[in-house]
Amino acid sequence: MDKILKSIGEFKLGKVDGKEEFLFEESTSSNFFDAFFMPQNVDLEQLENREIYFISGFRGTGKTSLLRYFVVSSQPDESCRSMVLFKSDIGEEKRTKLSTQVGISLAEYDSKKMGIAQDFKSAWCWFFLHQVALMMEANDGCYKGDLHSDTFLRMMGFAAEKPFKKIMGFLPKLEGAKVRLSGQLGIFSGEVDLEFENENSTTATVLFSEVVDAALACLERVQFVKKLVVGIDELEVFFFYQEQYSRDLAMVRDLIFSVDRLNQRFRMKKQPIILVAAIRKEVVDAIGVLGQEVNRVVHDRGVNLTWHHAQRSLNHPLIEMIRRKMKASLPDSYSGDPIVDFFDDTIDGEALDSFLLDRSFYRPRDMIWRLTFAQKSFPKETKFGRKALGDTESDYSAQLWSEIEYELSASFSVEEIEAITAIFSGIRRVFFLNDLSNLAQGKSKHSDAIKSFIQAHSLADLCRTLYSHGALGNDFRTGTTGNVSRNRWIFRGDRSLIVDQRMTLNPALRKALSAIDKRKRGSR
Repeated sequence: MDKILKSIGEFKLGKVDGKEEFLFEESTSSNFFDAFFMPQNVDLEQLENREIYFISGFRGTGKTSLLRYFVVSSQPDESCRSMVLFKSDIGEEKRTKLSTQVGISLAEYDSKKMGIAQDFKSAWCWFFLHQVALMMEANDGCYKGDLHSDTFLRMMGFAAEKPFKKIMGFLPKLEGAKVRLSGQLGIFSGEVDLEFENENSTTATVLFSEVVDAALACLERVQFVKKLVVGIDELEVFFFYQEQYSRDLAMVRDLIFSVDRLNQRFRMKKQPIILVAAIRKEVVDAIGVLGQEVNRVVHDRGVNLTWHHAQRSLNHPLIEMIRRKMKASLPDSYSGDPIVDFFDDTIDGEALDSFLLDRSFYRPRDMIWRLTFAQKSFPKETKFGRKALGDTESDYSAQLWSEIEYELSASFSVEEIEAITAIFSGIRRVFFLNDLSNLAQGKSKHSDAIKSFIQAHSLADLCRTLYSHGALGNDFRTGTTGNVSRNRWIFRGDRSLIVDQRMTLNPALRKALSAIDKRKRGSR
């Protein structure tokens, strides 16, 4: 056929990062919405009705794209929506200040052990109330002005007279667990009905948790005429040192609880305020060690983005996503199938769907990495064929291992991740745990980093972690005659690795780690 586009470099496939793609399209561009592919297990009505408000999944599964798609489509008015980026907006300096402000407390981790903990729930609730106040200030047409709205905005500090000192632009300065109020105290004893301890006629102290409850109760009486939507993204935690890591896990944990509490309150009071948060699944799992039921909350009130349920074919959702993105670059007159017209049927003798899907972690980001590497290296090629896809396999593989290293940063230090990479470099494509142990022990004789790692960590646990990220799977035979092949992968719904059976490296990572084939019988 006479191609409408002359080369693969002309396709606009978007960016690998959902936030960057969305910002590049200037938030309201129809191009983003035309090319967006809704995951099959997501019902936007459930988000709209606050039946669910957590979007979880591994890195690259489309959490940010879905979050931003929902926030903008739910509330097109920019002044009535807000995006909060935990990693970017709340940097180390702010986290340190926040940690200092809330202080410490004793927490019971189990029936036999008490430990030091921090509780950030009240601080996060106040933070979100402040986000609502910011939108009310930006658009006074979103609510009816009355005593309740005036009182709420005054409590948030949006008035000439400030009831308390603020830090970080939103949080009342705390003294222990209390807030020092000053100026006209009538608002707190009359309009808000807040009990406090008078120090003198113009100064008093009150528990911060009570101030939060009072402000929330006041907000629930405000009459809104427009919906307000808050998206929370970049809920990520990185390991630098143990105290910082534990603190950040506690912060994300309590942010999740605060989102849950506020959504339930707003829904009960029929207030049109929606909070939706996107969070990496491995962070949710890591928070579980703190002994509070975050997993249950995220499971009950959220959706986990996965793409493995459909059968492998050229109609698989991930390939359909590519098809839709490609069609958005083609004129309306085009009526063909871009997968048929711009891809070879097979790559190195392997069916196209198998080549694209099995050499991936079954994530949208993998597909974009794969095709954009081909575009940048061979922009003049007329098809995504053997040359464009095959000759960029090493670049693609190295990028996916970098993604794994990034995900491991939620649990391991930089030095430990370097040791993990060194341990797996040159491994056989299929191996047993004992093979991995022997390989690591041998390498430890020449590397203090590897020696320290295997002394501090279980290789079996490491394999389980890599399995949870899609880097490792099981590949073994079973049955009475040993002729039944068993393959297990996290992205196919197999929840756990069988550590005592043979394991295999994801085909997408073999070039990055210089994996070697098992020596054939009789070869030297």
